[in-house]
Amino acid sequence: MQSGQSGLPMGSAILIRVKPTDYDRWLKVHVAASEARREYGITDGPVYRDAVNSNIALVHLNVEDVDRAMKWFQSDRFKEGVKRAGIVEREFWIAQKR
Repeated sequence: MQSGQSGLPMGSAILIRVKPTDYDRWLKVHVAASEARREYGITDGPVYRDAVNSNIALVHLNVEDVDRAMKWFQSDRFKEGVKRAGIVEREFWIAQKR
């Protein structure tokens, strides 16, 4: 298996726990950014909505290279989306397929 610059295997995933103040508003912005994320080697996986608190979700993003994908979260397009999505708390995890 090939490794990216971070040393993690290619084909890793980024998991993000999101807690927006307005779930529907956040989801609309998230879906609209799908094409832009592809430029960073990110393809959308599922979005799992919390069964207890429906305002929380776990987002699964498949990535070709973690370092390249993380640049998406520093991009102006991401930052513009953050403004449109409203207040959102985020926690990030990196996962590897075994």
